[in-house]
Amino acid sequence: MKNPSVYLDTSIISAYWDKGKAASIAARREKTRDWWNHERRHFELWASAGAENELRTGKFPHQTECLRMVKRLRYLPIDGRVDELVDELLALRIVPETKPGDAIHMAVAAAHEVDYLITWNYAHLANPIAQDRLRALCLKRNMRVPLLVSPESIPSVRLGQTIRRRD
Repeated sequence: MKNPSVYLDTSIISAYWDKGKAASIAARREKTRDWWNHERRHFELWASAGAENELRTGKFPHQTECLRMVKRLRYLPIDGRVDELVDELLALRIVPETKPGDAIHMAVAAAHEVDYLITWNYAHLANPIAQDRLRALCLKRNMRVPLLVSPESIPSVRLGQTIRRRD
């Protein structure tokens, strides 16, 4: 049986390497590393060229490490289905038009029927409003809906939670 699939957006990769001292940054780094070190082996991990391109943008501390990490993951293609979904996510304002990178992450996960999109982005991705709107769009297109989660809310084998592919 295949493991459940997870698409990692750039916030997860950035959080892994972020050395910030603020309590919130340190907490995200530790939760990300904990998930990476103990739970990731129970999932098929995926990223995309969209994630790599986003990590290439600008200059920030540990950018080289972030790029090295994302390049070690398998990539899901950004194809016509993804492009159509990005356009629809932006047109329907499921994701703000000022955040096309977030729309790419959501579209890649949905178009390839990934089980979970894991992110620290609560503003545009891992929140109940985005989840409901994505669900409606996916149902309209007869697609399986990915769950939009953080490392804190994805099922955990160590906690005795069942890890299985969603139907």
